Amino acid sequence: MSKNYFSFFGILLATISIKIHSYFTKIATLINTNVPKITKLLLSKALKPVKQYSTNNL
Repeated sequence: MSKNYFSFFGILLATISIKIHSYFTKIATLINTNVPKITKLLLSKALKPVKQYSTNNL
């Protein structure tokens, strides 16, 4: 009588775990590479005042 060490659900869970880890790694890479670019773009496009002084400061 041989023991069955690997069940169908065990293999399925391991495969799902590897896939989830792969997707999280891809998402983390995208975030780490694109967030600095997006931040730089938003800072360059920030609204700047038309006049350096305002008429409300009389």
